[in-house]
Amino acid sequence: MKKILLAAALLGAVTYTISQCGGNEARRDATTVGKKGWVFEGWACAPDTTKAMQGQSPAQYCQGSKKNDYLYMKFSAAASEKAINTGRIAQMMATCREAARLQVAGDGLAKIIGEYIEKASGVSDGQSTGVAIVSQTRGRIKGVGLYDCCAIDNKTANCVKPGQPEKWEQCMCVGYMKFPGGRKAFESMAEKAKAQ
Repeated sequence: MKKILLAAALLGAVTYTISQCGGNEARRDATTVGKKGWVFEGWACAPDTTKAMQGQSPAQYCQGSKKNDYLYMKFSAAASEKAINTGRIAQMMATCREAARLQVAGDGLAKIIGEYIEKASGVSDGQSTGVAIVSQTRGRIKGVGLYDCCAIDNKTANCVKPGQPEKWEQCMCVGYMKFPGGRKAFESMAEKAKAQ
């Protein structure tokens, strides 16, 4: 009975976190800084929905934290073809966010980790390292979720600027995961995976 209650509570927390991804008014833009904007990719403390809704990034509210064992990563996703064909913004937004959520929760996590490794260390083949890390830590990576998303401007490939029309055919999102042992363990595992 306790396991069922715990599972229900975790599912509720994940659902709440995903539902708090803001629209035009509360969006924390993944690529800009300014009013209600933020930039963050890297290691920090656990996501705080209340502070995120105030426009703060983990870089701001995690300062001084000793538990920086969450890795935040930016990536892109796309709305479903069916949603795009309807032309309905809400449907495109929902399917783009769902595609992002599935990437973070599923097999796409290895690709996202690989892209992060490539950007952070300049390694050219981060994808195989990402696959190795995910397979070695299968079942130990916890707290995987979606922090926020924004619509992508097709011309610039950046988040649509506040006040501009949002089509949501594609979106940029920030996902996160709690890695066992934090940054040092992640970097050690990445070094081992690259050496193989």
